[in-house]
Amino acid sequence: MTNVMFEYIPVKECGEPLVVLPGQPFELEAVYFNHGLSNDRALYARQQIVEKLIRIQARLDGYRFKIWDPWRSRAVQDNIYQKLWNELAAEHADWGEERLRVEVGKFVTVPGNPNRIPPHATGGAIDLTLVGPNGKELDMGTKFDHFGPEAASLYYEEAGRDTTIRDNRRLLREALLSEDFRYDDDEWWHYDFGNQIWAAAKGRSFAIYGEKTSPP
Repeated sequence: MTNVMFEYIPVKECGEPLVVLPGQPFELEAVYFNHGLSNDRALYARQQIVEKLIRIQARLDGYRFKIWDPWRSRAVQDNIYQKLWNELAAEHADWGEERLRVEVGKFVTVPGNPNRIPPHATGGAIDLTLVGPNGKELDMGTKFDHFGPEAASLYYEEAGRDTTIRDNRRLLREALLSEDFRYDDDEWWHYDFGNQIWAAAKGRSFAIYGEKTSPP
């Protein structure tokens, strides 16, 4: 997660509800439930997010969205944060606490800071990819939640790197940008709309999505 001081953006909550994604025309994989980090198998996103994704998908000529993670509670956020912290601490025994905080914070927002709303906790952040007409996920160069430089959205834009992966990421990115989503610098799968990090990136004076503390 790019280190943008987005918590200073005011929120004018629009009151838009969370929508249950099962029953919507997307492929779903509740990865954090499957990994034991969430107790809820269902996935949820703000209503406007769902409407935008449906419009985009209709323009993609047989491609479909596969959604891994939209809204999540702070409890799930904490589970993900602690898992990554422990993994990096084990891999890099020479890193001190401050280095770990910086490296983990690149990918997962600190869950316990009451002054910062994690983007996913608003229902306005979504982690997703594309599935082709053949039913297979497009090759995006890394798996979901790969915490390394290759996960950066523009990594494959550099000369000499795989052009098929570059074009697949471009297809996803340009499709989402067409409906005013914000792409994440560090995670090719992460997009935002309506929350504070989106407002900061877009130069908006306020966000329209605040925190949702529980599913509908």
